[in-house]
Amino acid sequence: MRSSRQVKWLCGWTRQVQSNNVRAELEELFQRLTHELPPGAASLRVYEVPRGGGGGVELTPTNSAAARLSVHADDSEVYTFSFGLRSYWEFPYERRYRYDEKSVIAEVEEMSTAVIAGHCEETRGLVSIKGRIYVGDYTYKTTTIPVLSLPRFGTRRYAPYTSAER
Repeated sequence: MRSSRQVKWLCGWTRQVQSNNVRAELEELFQRLTHELPPGAASLRVYEVPRGGGGGVELTPTNSAAARLSVHADDSEVYTFSFGLRSYWEFPYERRYRYDEKSVIAEVEEMSTAVIAGHCEETRGLVSIKGRIYVGDYTYKTTTIPVLSLPRFGTRRYAPYTSAER
């Protein structure tokens, strides 16, 4: 059962808190996404960070051409969403829906579904990596700097988790 309450946030923003256990909602979401895939298409790992550092979920495809994805959160908030080699979004700063048009869980589901369908890519530059996730007509973009230990230059377009279109 979800309880919805409003919380005053920095800069006067008001945001909806969807529940008192965001990690449980994320775990439930990723279990559902995993069950929607054919058996053996991906493995789900739920982890806990020691000393109250939250935890997360990680979905790893068996197809090596597909992108791994993970979400890190604690009981009340999502901190990061990442996919592929090193692309990650920091919540709430890099959210698409900053004014609660959709919940954080719904946004994570949109991004996850796009990654699972192979609608994502990473471009490596001289000292950075740019990640993109294509959700309908919107593109989530991020740049991670500095990245020195990667092969330089090139775009990697990730494959879907399964050959069947989602």
